[in-house]
Amino acid sequence: MKDKVRKALAMIREKKGFNLLRNCSTLDERYGKLIKILPETMLWSPMLARQLVFFLQKKHKIDLGVCPFYTMNNGRQYCTIGGDKVECLCRIPQPYCILRDKKGKNKKRKTRAF
Repeated sequence: MKDKVRKALAMIREKKGFNLLRNCSTLDERYGKLIKILPETMLWSPMLARQLVFFLQKKHKIDLGVCPFYTMNNGRQYCTIGGDKVECLCRIPQPYCILRDKKGKNKKRKTRAF
């Protein structure tokens, strides 16, 4: 995990942001609250912002629309939908995936992507 992401997570903890994010009722509201807590993330590279969102969902159990088949490692992102770990270019949140949503399980969301 990048140092910038570690510092951001520490700031969220200091501002009691984990509970603030968990108490939001919608995905859009959670992203809006995250930007209010850490406005500087708007200037981050997409990969750093994705890493923050990924860790918030994975480690802190805050639903931010990260696909269940998405994972990150060493600054690279991967799809694990077929059991293999294949490098991908997916966004977070991924509103529609031709692999994941084949059977009509469309997860369209109107929020901005990181």
